[in-house]
Amino acid sequence: MVISAQNRICIGIATLGIIFLIFSSSLSSVIAHTFTPDESAKFISLVDQIKSALVPISQQDMSNHTAIIEQAQYARALLTQSVLKELNERNQRIGTELPRLLDTIGNVPSQDLKNNVSKLDDLLAEALTVRVEPEQWANATVQALAFAEDINKILDEYNAAFNKSTTPMVMSNMTTMNMTTMNTNNMNNMNNMNMSEGSNSTANASKKDIQNINGYQRAVALTDFAIDRFNTELKGKSNTTDAMDKMANGLEQLKNSIQSKESPTKVIGIVHGDIQSSLQSAFSLELAQATDGSIGNMSGTSTNNMNNSISHSTQDHMMMKNIS
Repeated sequence: MVISAQNRICIGIATLGIIFLIFSSSLSSVIAHTFTPDESAKFISLVDQIKSALVPISQQDMSNHTAIIEQAQYARALLTQSVLKELNERNQRIGTELPRLLDTIGNVPSQDLKNNVSKLDDLLAEALTVRVEPEQWANATVQALAFAEDINKILDEYNAAFNKSTTPMVMSNMTTMNMTTMNTNNMNNMNNMNMSEGSNSTANASKKDIQNINGYQRAVALTDFAIDRFNTELKGKSNTTDAMDKMANGLEQLKNSIQSKESPTKVIGIVHGDIQSSLQSAFSLELAQATDGSIGNMSGTSTNNMNNSISHSTQDHMMMKNIS
């Protein structure tokens, strides 16, 4: 059979197209990398943090336009270039739509505001499915690390609500506390710690001192998300029943204290007492000192070797890391 020149050209183009598709698929698999459990935990918490800004937006009307803009800008700032790059590796539509909607949410008509928030919620849910591997999502340790990230962020937001700052909470009389002494028992006693009176604004904060309502609203919303994560992803996945019960009790105290606008001193006592110590024992995590103040820094030394005191910079969170 004689093949005409025109048919040969068509066959050649089709063959080149198939080769290009195969090459593109192979290149995508090389470029897209598998994220570590720690990276996935950080991303899960990042989504919670973005959603914590969307909740107060959905509760506002357009008369409080400034608050809507500020919450949207906060959420948009969390979508850094590195985060968007990771999303675009998996789904460019999500990586494009998320920042676009957040950039424009303050300019939509009032009747479309809740609809846009709903679209953002759907995109964030989709982002979790494409960005976090199913086996990592089902891993209790990954969920525990994401939970720990949420809890630390709650402290930051709650402190910011009282101090108009995003600086992590000051604990004045912990500057000389050796990390090796911070075992489960004495962490429980942190609820009873007496902060040096007048040493900083946090120590004397009271219910009337909230200066940043946006930060407070995010702390409230993020507390709800953390409790939901505990109930849906962590409960029943540890054999340490006492620790889990204690953590559940601590979360209830945390929610009540934040809703009642108790002082940050009391809130940090609850977190560093019942919640973090119980999380540590329930999921075989260890404390890791974050020295740069970032929520994402979860590296650290073994608990037995933590001999450095918490510095006066007060940007040290008691972070968790996996030791399994």
